[in-house]
Amino acid sequence: MVLGLTGQTGAGKSTVCRLLQNEQDICVVDADKIAREVVTSGTDCLAEIVLHFSITVLNEDGTLNRKKLGQIVFNDRGKLKELNQITFPYIVAGMRQQIKNGLNAGHSIVILDATVLFESKSDQLCDKVLAVIADAETRKQRIMQRDGLTPEEAEARMNSQHDDEFYTSRADYVIRNDGDATTLRLQVVELLEKLRGQL
Repeated sequence: MVLGLTGQTGAGKSTVCRLLQNEQDICVVDADKIAREVVTSGTDCLAEIVLHFSITVLNEDGTLNRKKLGQIVFNDRGKLKELNQITFPYIVAGMRQQIKNGLNAGHSIVILDATVLFESKSDQLCDKVLAVIADAETRKQRIMQRDGLTPEEAEARMNSQHDDEFYTSRADYVIRNDGDATTLRLQVVELLEKLRGQL
């Protein structure tokens, strides 16, 4: 089974992923990691980004200046869409390969951990989808703490994403991560039982 894992920034998707990753029959394909790899120096994807957004999105050493690019796209949905149109084909190709590798290695469940699962149409690579959601204030505090952002920067990042309903209406399973670690762990255990019952 390929399980798509998605959700808003700060909802706790990575925490859920870590809990699932501890299981021996599960492997994780990390879309964020693939997204970082496709924009490293010398890649076709980075060249396309520079052609589209100008050389100002590069650091002096030729690497991508993520903060600079973030300032451009997280405050303008049109620009974010343009960036996604450039990067998604490269990211999806990487996902396909890693899912194939995971299944060939004998894992019974491959988790595709992707924030932009629906936007990149990567949900089409999945048998089931799990969404992790949390209330806005909790997410804002987590993002500020995790990424060292100001309240305004955190809100800009949150506003560039969809609301709860977007995720819950499209997912087969939903985990709400507003509570403590024990509550979250119990939800993950319940989910695993359901998934294994379908294998």
